[in-house]
Amino acid sequence: MQPALRPALLLVDDDPTLLSVLARRMAREGYEVLTAPSGAQALTQLEQRWPSLLIVDLMMPGMDGFELCARVKRIADLPIIVLSAVDASEAKVRALEDYAEDYITKPFDPDELVARVQRVLRRSATGHSQVVLDGGDLQIDLTGRRVTRPGGTFPLTPTEVRLLHVMIAQMDRTVPTDTILNRVWSESDGADPSYVWVTVRRLRRKIEVDPDRPRFLVTERGVGYRLVSSTAADRAAGE
Repeated sequence: MQPALRPALLLVDDDPTLLSVLARRMAREGYEVLTAPSGAQALTQLEQRWPSLLIVDLMMPGMDGFELCARVKRIADLPIIVLSAVDASEAKVRALEDYAEDYITKPFDPDELVARVQRVLRRSATGHSQVVLDGGDLQIDLTGRRVTRPGGTFPLTPTEVRLLHVMIAQMDRTVPTDTILNRVWSESDGADPSYVWVTVRRLRRKIEVDPDRPRFLVTERGVGYRLVSSTAADRAAGE
C-alpha cells in the first residue's frame, strides 16, 4: 500500500475531544486525516489504507500504544509520533528505541504537533546514496532506507537515515554527540543526548553482526561516534 499524494495521517487516541481537535487542525494544514479511538480499530484502518504517518497515544485501554506500534512495525516501517501524558524518561527512551520518530508529552499545543509532523515527513523523504562496506557484505541503502548484511535485510527509520547521512559524510572520523544532535534533531525542541545513543543502539542491531561488539558504528567515549570503513574495521580487528 502506498501513501496518498496528499499525506495521510492516522490519529489514534481514546480521548474523543482531543481526537476531534487534532483531526480538524491537521486537516486545515492540508493533510488527509484518518482517526481511530483504539488500537484495535487502528489496525482495522491499516488493513484498508496505509497512511504516511501514525500518531498514537501510548496510554489507551485494551491495546495500548506500545502494543499497537509493535504490531505496526512488524508489518512495515511506518514513521510514528507518540503522544503521552507520561513524561518519565523510561517511557520516552522505550518509545524512541523501539519505534518512534518523535515523542510529545501531553498537554501540548496543536501547533507543536503540526511542526513535529512536518519534520518527520521531511525526514522520511531524506536519502539519496548507498554505501558498501565489509567487502560488499554490508550494504547501506539510504534511498531504499534499508541495511543488508548476511543476517538479513533491515528497514531504516527516517531518523536512522538522517544519522547515517551525517556519519557517512564523516567516514572514519569521530563526530561529536552535539554535532549529531544538532544535525539530526536540529528542529526538535528538547532533544538531548539520549536521542543519539538510543538511535545508535537501534542502528547497531541492524548494522552489526554483534551489536555488543560493534565494528562499524563505534563509540569514542566522552566524544561521540565514528562510522568505520571496511579497511579501518579490518585493521582494528587484527590488532
